[in-house]
Amino acid sequence: MRGLPLALVGLGVAGSAVAQMETQSGGARWAVSGMFGGASGTANLGSSLDWRTGWSAGADVTRWFSRMLGVRGDATLVRNDLNGSLATIPAGSKFNKFSYLGEVVLRRAGGSDMRLEPFVLGGLGAVSVNRTSSDSTFIRFAGDLGLGVGYRLGLRAEGRDLMYKFDRYGLNKA
Repeated sequence: MRGLPLALVGLGVAGSAVAQMETQSGGARWAVSGMFGGASGTANLGSSLDWRTGWSAGADVTRWFSRMLGVRGDATLVRNDLNGSLATIPAGSKFNKFSYLGEVVLRRAGGSDMRLEPFVLGGLGAVSVNRTSSDSTFIRFAGDLGLGVGYRLGLRAEGRDLMYKFDRYGLNKA
């Protein structure tokens, strides 16, 4: 299944801030993070309709099994406006997209002197899409891929591509 990509851009790329707190419980290592940044639809919906750059905010919890491997639960809210219109979608429509994903995170294992930690991630879950001026909401299976870099003090920059099928309002963007 091809999907509608939505790029979620993090710290340093679109000026978002990510705060992260790590704790150890027994032998387990946990990280709790919050983020705010930009969001840009990377695919046009039609010949006269495309996404404008918007914003995103989210939170996640990561369980690190080793220095290199973690599993993340992620919830992100994205707001995008549409540029253009169709008979079924008025000009200037705004959409909220709430994604909830489980992701695997792989990062480069570094020594204790390494300050920057590059990582890749990928996951599966769902996205709920709501046009703000109506009660129309639909939920679709979603996946994401991304990469980023973390800094030892708890900051990170990441970019992700959220992929799902947008098949409402007379569109079937796959």
